Amino acid sequence: MSVVERVAGTAHEIAPVKQTPAGAPKPFDLDFARLETLGHYHPSAESTQLALELRAVKRRLLRRIGFLRSSGERQAFRMPGRQRNLILVTSTRAGEGKTYMAVNLALSLAVEDQIETLLVDADIPRPRVRARFDLPRGLGLADWLTDPSLDAESLCFRAGQAPLSILPEGAPAERAKELFATETSQRLWTALSTADRDRLVIIDAPPVLATTEAVVLAKYVDEIVFVVEANATAEPAAAAAIDELLDVNPNVSLVLNRCLIGAGGSHYQSYEYYDRGQDASPEAPAQPAKGLAHVQG
Repeated sequence: MSVVERVAGTAHEIAPVKQTPAGAPKPFDLDFARLETLGHYHPSAESTQLALELRAVKRRLLRRIGFLRSSGERQAFRMPGRQRNLILVTSTRAGEGKTYMAVNLALSLAVEDQIETLLVDADIPRPRVRARFDLPRGLGLADWLTDPSLDAESLCFRAGQAPLSILPEGAPAERAKELFATETSQRLWTALSTADRDRLVIIDAPPVLATTEAVVLAKYVDEIVFVVEANATAEPAAAAAIDELLDVNPNVSLVLNRCLIGAGGSHYQSYEYYDRGQDASPEAPAQPAKGLAHVQG
C-alpha cells in the first residue's frame, strides 16, 4: 500500500491533505525555435552533440532508478511507498548549469523518448524554468505547499507537442526552507511521485551552498544529479556540497559541465551550455556556448 493510500486510510488519525477534483493543466505550445536559440534540446537536434550527450546522461540515470527494467521488475526494484521517479538537479553554486541540465533533461525525455515528464521549479528564491519556456507568472509550487487544498495538476502547464508538464515556482516565499521542511511538504512530494508511477519528476533545486533548501529536498527524492562546472568550481566547495547531500541521500550522480577536452577525449561527446553571464537576471535568455559533460555515479 502506498504512502498516499495509507494517508487516505488514516484520515481521521492525522491532519489530512484536503483534496479537490482534479483540474486540467493549462495548455501551452513548446516554442522549439526559441528553445534552439537558447541552446536547449529541440526535435531537429536528434543527431547533434547535445542529443548524444543527453542520451548518455539519460541512459545512466534511467538505469540507476530502474526505469529501464520491465514493469514487474521495476516494481520490485522500488522501495515500499516509493516510485523512484523523483530526480533532483542541483549544484554547488549558482551559474553552473543546473537549470539548463534540468530543462534539457526534461525536454529530451519527453520529446525524444515520449516519457511522461513533470519539470518542477523548486528554486523559489531564484526561479529560472518559467522564463525558459516563456510562461506567464501565476500560482505554482510555493502556493501548493502553502495551501494543499489546491490541485497540483491545475497549477501545471501542459505542452501540446510532447508529454511534458511544468510546475512553476509560484508566489515568492521568504522562508522556502521552512516551506519544504514540513511534514505536509513531505507528503505532497510523495503524492506527486505516486500520482503517476510511469511519470518522471525532474526538480530544479537551489544550489547547495547558496541556500539550505536543496539539502531538505534531497531527503524526499530518489536520485540527485549534481552539476559541476569544470575549471570553475573549487574542489573543496564541491566536495562540501556533495558531502551535505550524501548525509541525507546516497544516490548522487555527478555531471561535469563545460569540460573542454580535445577531440576523442570524451566518450560522451559535447554538451551545449549557456553563457553564465547571461543568467544574472531571472528573465534573461541564456546564450549557448560549447562545452563537454561527463556523468559519474
